[in-house]
Amino acid sequence: MVAMILNGLMLLVFIAGAAGPSGFELNRPFDEFGDIKCEDEMARLDNFTLQLQNDPSARAAIVFFAGKMAADKLPKRGEAEARVERIRSYLTKRRGIPAARIVVMNGGYNSDYRVQLWAVTSGAGLPKLEAPSPVKDMQYRKGKLVPRDYRCGI
Repeated sequence: MVAMILNGLMLLVFIAGAAGPSGFELNRPFDEFGDIKCEDEMARLDNFTLQLQNDPSARAAIVFFAGKMAADKLPKRGEAEARVERIRSYLTKRRGIPAARIVVMNGGYNSDYRVQLWAVTSGAGLPKLEAPSPVKDMQYRKGKLVPRDYRCGI
């Protein structure tokens, strides 16, 4: 009887561990979004923080792609970088994720601005990025970038 219970427990542990910590599937983004409101972005980052807290050995990989913003608005030069800095700052300053656990990766240029949040479990490699589009293919809106305009109160 005791042997049957132990075998059953071992099977449950094996099944739970097959998908990785907390049942999260490896090698795919935890979340992905484009040009969204600050409040929506923070809510998504809060969910991402919970995932990282559930697996303290996991690293956060933030992959960003520069491109058009909502309503086909061209970005200013450096806007994508300013936005991803806001994300990194939110995770470290507001949510207490150590900076050493966060990796920021520039995915290059895409038709639309987007961000991918990856919870990279211990032993798994960082996301593989496709070859980015050349910088010369990217168009920008005129005007000087003011980084504080992208902080969302962070």
